[in-house]
Amino acid sequence: MRSFRKNAHGAALLTLLLLLGACGSGVSDDEGDSSGGGGSGEPVASSMILGGPPECPDRPFCIPGLEETYGIEFEEFQPLDVGGPQTVNALKAGRIDVGLLFSTSSAIKANEFVALEDDKGLQTAESITPLIRQDALDDTVEGALNDVSAAITTETMIELNSSVEIDQDDPADVAAGFLEDEGISAEGGGGSGDITVGAVAFAENQIVAEMYAQVLEQAGYTVNRQTNLRSREILYPALKSGEIQVAPEYLGSLLLFLDPDAAASGEPTENVDLLQPLVEKDGLTLLEPSAANDTNAFVVTQETADEFGLSAVSDLAKAAE
Repeated sequence: MRSFRKNAHGAALLTLLLLLGACGSGVSDDEGDSSGGGGSGEPVASSMILGGPPECPDRPFCIPGLEETYGIEFEEFQPLDVGGPQTVNALKAGRIDVGLLFSTSSAIKANEFVALEDDKGLQTAESITPLIRQDALDDTVEGALNDVSAAITTETMIELNSSVEIDQDDPADVAAGFLEDEGISAEGGGGSGDITVGAVAFAENQIVAEMYAQVLEQAGYTVNRQTNLRSREILYPALKSGEIQVAPEYLGSLLLFLDPDAAASGEPTENVDLLQPLVEKDGLTLLEPSAANDTNAFVVTQETADEFGLSAVSDLAKAAE
């Protein structure tokens, strides 16, 4: 466990002691509470507890990145799960002040959490993007899939994920309703032949895969679905071998999957430029990235955001009032 508290400089400590003496009061009983520093002048984060995946202290996009990019050090880190119910429940119960979730998590909407803006670009761009075999690509397929990408946003995916994860709606029905609402149709596209659409078995990937499948069916293709795969470690080899022709992917994660030493960034176009030669070697290509970015998000409750004036990650580094 890292030590997150900095030793006060002599001048700052002397000033604080003089102020306390002038006020005629000592340290309050609740000063050690995780809910805030109460005007200590220390950074807001210095009296907060961060909760997230157990590997957070070692991951460049978690604690090391917060320290290097934002100069943020939390009082304590609490290892929980990977953007799941443990982190959500700890936030709701006040056991942690800041939690690491995914930016399109339905829990953000359901609990009215505030996702802090990554204003210094620590996280990689995880834009949802069609990954397709080159031998399955034609103008009709490209147009249909790019129409889907043009329509989905991060806010869209939060809503759609909520429909599946909270309301228990079927991903196929959610996808169909979205396409209808957005007026997206590939009817009369003149496509023919078989295409298999793949996805990893979680709500968001299945919803977007269903969008791909349905617009391709409208265009005239016979579409098969393999949307309950366990992981990218299964999905990507199936794309490479030709068992699957198209699937929704995430730029930063795919790049680091194929090249762990790659300089993944917060700019989608930079990640695409690095990815294209890697996937092309396997007979694949990337189409247009969407604006839907399912990346890491540091999240607080609305009450915490209001109390400390938090809207961006850099706000955690400002002095507590």
